[in-house]
Amino acid sequence: MGKMKELFMKMQTEGYFDNMSDAEYQDWLNSQKPATQEDKESEYDAWWNSLTDEQKQQLYDDKEKAFELSVEEMNHNLSFGK
Repeated sequence: MGKMKELFMKMQTEGYFDNMSDAEYQDWLNSQKPATQEDKESEYDAWWNSLTDEQKQQLYDDKEKAFELSVEEMNHNLSFGK
């Protein structure tokens, strides 16, 4: 989970936003520092490095299976009108 999301979740569970108007909440959102590409890459790298080899393999296998299914569906749709 990203740092901003973790902070938001913590603030939400502690009731930080309970008595805040919509305008105050919008001001708070606008005051937050936008994530940089480096932030996102760092978060992704940390997440990837936290996975076991088995989890990484499962992600790869799931992606391959989804790709195969989408190719089969496209082939089916192309041949359907013939």
